Amino acid sequence: MDTNWIKGCLIVIILTGVLMDSVTSHAGNGRGDVHTVYQGQSVDDLIIRYMDENNVPGLTLAIVQAPYITRVVGYGLVDTDSRRLAATRTVFNIGQITNAYTAVAIMQLKEEGKVQLDTSLGKYLPNIPDRWQPITIRQLLTHSSGLPDYTLATGFNYAKNYQTRDILNLISDKELLFKPGSQMRSSASNPYLLGLIIEQVSGMSYQDYVTKNQIERLGLKHTFFISNAQSIANEITNGTNPFKHSAFLHKPVFIDPVEAAVGYSQSEQGLVAVPSPTWSATFAASGIIASAEDISLWDIGLAGDILVKDTADRSFLYSAPTINNHSVPGNAGWFFPGHKGLMEIKGAIPGYSAFLSRFTDPSELLCVTLLANKGNLPDLDSLARKIAASFDAKLGTPVGSDWSETVQSPYSVSETLDRVSSLIKKNGGTVFARIDHALEAHQTNQLLSDTQVIIIGNPAKGTALMQANAAFALDLPLRIMATQDASGQVWLSFTDPLKLASEYQLNAQQIPVLKQMSLGLRTLCQQAISAQSEL
Repeated sequence: MDTNWIKGCLIVIILTGVLMDSVTSHAGNGRGDVHTVYQGQSVDDLIIRYMDENNVPGLTLAIVQAPYITRVVGYGLVDTDSRRLAATRTVFNIGQITNAYTAVAIMQLKEEGKVQLDTSLGKYLPNIPDRWQPITIRQLLTHSSGLPDYTLATGFNYAKNYQTRDILNLISDKELLFKPGSQMRSSASNPYLLGLIIEQVSGMSYQDYVTKNQIERLGLKHTFFISNAQSIANEITNGTNPFKHSAFLHKPVFIDPVEAAVGYSQSEQGLVAVPSPTWSATFAASGIIASAEDISLWDIGLAGDILVKDTADRSFLYSAPTINNHSVPGNAGWFFPGHKGLMEIKGAIPGYSAFLSRFTDPSELLCVTLLANKGNLPDLDSLARKIAASFDAKLGTPVGSDWSETVQSPYSVSETLDRVSSLIKKNGGTVFARIDHALEAHQTNQLLSDTQVIIIGNPAKGTALMQANAAFALDLPLRIMATQDASGQVWLSFTDPLKLASEYQLNAQQIPVLKQMSLGLRTLCQQAISAQSEL
């Protein structure tokens, strides 16, 4: 036998293995590294996989490595009928990310000497119900007012036109959810009232004040309000059937046009276009539409004194406030997951999902914006974390099994699982056991970081899976783990039953049950790690 040939093959195999290992395991090592890969997947791979799994028609992504915007890209369609493409200038409704623009406007008015954070609302809005009068601007900003959320009121419809009094009447006869200043619970009523205050004290409409002091100050070209979206210059309504662009051949303004995305929801028959939200229903709570690139420009503007000049004011907005002697990991719509300098904000209204994450530590300075034209999308935060990790591995979550998901918790290991357990019981589930692995390790004279697991289940759901394949009992009940790493960060991991099911070759009849279980578990864990004080 030709030993040289064998040696040659071995060398090729070894080199191939080294190269494949390099390709599949390498992730970015920070600024300027071109190897942007997460667990062998490029950023495009991550986006495409997410869109396929969640049936997302269109999505745009922007990445900031301050002061640069290093990537802006569109994927898919923003209108499935006309086949218009998601592009860098496509604008989406950004939902509750609007909260952050409203908060900036309030701090600007504070710096102008026109409002004080601890002044009661009655001074600015004398016609509001008496029990609302003592609530302060600070409590609106921190979502600690106790006001019910008007968007959750019976009969509310995002697509309906309202007068201001109509919105207030949706909740005016309802009791406060808690004593103002005692808890935190997100409510669209808070930024809505802040918007009214902005108009009252500035003498300008909300749109005009935000335009003058944020949009124009930063030179944003693709940020609008639902109220003026019709003014966007494009040829969406050119009357062609089927739709076809043509004006760009004659007028340069229509080259790379600014177009608004159509919003969709999921039905049993597939994607369904949803009625457009109205300005009067959204206002200062969720009424801004913007491109991913413009959100990134605005995001960079938050870092210095362009928008909010006083360092203390910026620190207030972007730090965890103390409410009722407890630090709360959320403020002005932002959420602080626990990674030093990381802040996130989500937008979710019918037809649209949005997400912005900001790694603000001077050694990181990376931000991810994701905008999609489908409502109720799960795990945009997890997707953004993976994208961030492709640029800098230390920004990601710990790597687990193929059928587990991990999110960061701002709470201790014990408090995290206490919150999860409480929600499981409220939703009719059962916590069968709780295991403290660190304690068990200590009893054998070994050290293990704080790690606890709860074993959970709902026989009404799980029994059908075991009937389809008895072997599924090996992985039921499901497990949820919280652990603290060497840096002190806490991670919440859970078994995704939908991904786990692929190991058991279940039939199509079980897929709806698995999807329901998977979404329910994800929603529960997200709620457990939220800034909300009482669950």
